Amino acid sequence: MKEAEIPLDLSFVLDLAEPPTLEEELHLEKEIRMLKASNDIEGIKKHAEDSARQSHQQSIFIAGCLTKIAELQTKLVAQQKVINSQQNTNLLKKILKLK
Repeated sequence: MKEAEIPLDLSFVLDLAEPPTLEEELHLEKEIRMLKASNDIEGIKKHAEDSARQSHQQSIFIAGCLTKIAELQTKLVAQQKVINSQQNTNLLKKILKLK
């Protein structure tokens, strides 16, 4: 089966998109409040720059991971179809008593 014929199932992305825990939300809120309370404009600019760079790198990494997961899932589905086809053929041979 050609790769173009294999349907790409991305439903797993919804399973991965879990909401943050309460602890994670509180940690984020604490950081935001520290930034809002700060008068260090240069420090805040540096933090914003670092956050933007980190976010960009994480986006690239996550996109690559999701692509690889989708490729592996597609290969798994294709392999399962081959196995099911072989099992159906073997069952038919048993029913018809073929060798």
